[in-house]
Amino acid sequence: MRVALTGGTGYVGSFTAKALVDAGHSPVALVRSADKLTTKLTALGVDHSRVDVVVGDMTDAVAVTRAVDGCEAAIHAAAAVAVLDAREAERAFDINVTGTHNVLDAALAAGCDPVVHVSSVAVFGHAGPPVITSDHPVATSNDKTYGSSKAAAENYARSLQSDGRPVVIVYPGGVTGPAAGDSYGEVADGFVSMLKAGCLVTNAGGIDVIDVRDLATALVAMLRSGAGPRRYTVGGRLMTLPEIGVLIRQLTGRKFPVLPVPGAVFRALGRSTDLLRRVAPFQTVFTEEAMQALTLVRPTDDSAVEQDLGVRYRDPAETVAASLRALYDGGLLSARQVGDVARTSTQT
Repeated sequence: MRVALTGGTGYVGSFTAKALVDAGHSPVALVRSADKLTTKLTALGVDHSRVDVVVGDMTDAVAVTRAVDGCEAAIHAAAAVAVLDAREAERAFDINVTGTHNVLDAALAAGCDPVVHVSSVAVFGHAGPPVITSDHPVATSNDKTYGSSKAAAENYARSLQSDGRPVVIVYPGGVTGPAAGDSYGEVADGFVSMLKAGCLVTNAGGIDVIDVRDLATALVAMLRSGAGPRRYTVGGRLMTLPEIGVLIRQLTGRKFPVLPVPGAVFRALGRSTDLLRRVAPFQTVFTEEAMQALTLVRPTDDSAVEQDLGVRYRDPAETVAASLRALYDGGLLSARQVGDVARTSTQT
C-alpha cells in the first residue's frame, strides 16, 4: 500500500516509517528536510530509497496535496510540541490545527482509506472517569497549549468521523523507548531530570508508558481499508511513580528514593514556572501542563489494540531500559547516572 506520512523526521514518525517499510508498504513522507529524514532512517537501519519524499510543511496545503497524490492511505503523525513562551505556544497551536485540517482534508479528497490521525491522551484532560476510553469527550480549554491544540485538531477529526469518513484516531500515552537518531521521545526529558536528580521528588501520579516500536506497529496495523471510522487508545501501561522508582533502582543499581511530596506542590510549581517563562523564556519539564500530566495521570483502556489489531505491548522494563541506554549513548546521561544500564550500552 502507498501510504502518505507526516512527521517522518519526528520520534513517532520515523519509527512509523520503519514499520511501514518492514511491513512491505511504500511510504511517502512529507518533511521539511529530506536530509534529516535520511539521517533518521539510516539510524534505524532503514534503506531511505524505500521512502519517497515530498519536501514541504503540513501548513502548506499545496505540498500536502502533492504528498497524498496517488496514496491509498495516510498517517498524520506530525505535531509542533516545543514551546517556550506564550507567542510560541500560540504559533504551535495554529500549526497543529491548520496542519491537521490540511492533511485530513487532502488525504480524504485523494481517496485515502483509512486516514490515521495521531492524537494524544492529553485531549482528555485530567478530570473524569478513572479509566480513559476512546469514547471519552474532549476536554476544553481557552489556553493555547500543546494539549489544547491537539484537542482542537481532535474535534475536527471527530467531526469527519461523524460524517462517516474513514478517519482513525489514535491516542498515545507517554511514548518512549530506543532513540531515532537524536530523537528520544516525549518522556525522555523526564527520565533525564529523574536520573540527574538521583530521586523522584514526588510519589503522586505516574506515566502511561508506551514503547515507540509498539505504537508504530499499531499504527501500521490500522491500515485496513473499508473498516470505517475507528478510535484506539494506545496509552500503554500506567506505571505509578513508586513503580518507576523501583524499576530504575533495578535497572541502574542506584538507591533512587521516591520522596512523598504532594502532587499539588508540583502543579503549583508548574504554574509559577509558566509565569516566569513569560518574562524570561527557558526550557524546562516543570510546566503546569507537564506537572498535571504527571501527577493526575489516568490509565487507558487499550484492550482493542490487542483484540482488533493483534498488537501486544513489550514489558515496560524493556522499554524504560532501552530509553535509558539511548540517553546514555546520546550523551544526555552519564555512566554514573545510568549505573548498570551503561554495561549494556553500545558504548561499552
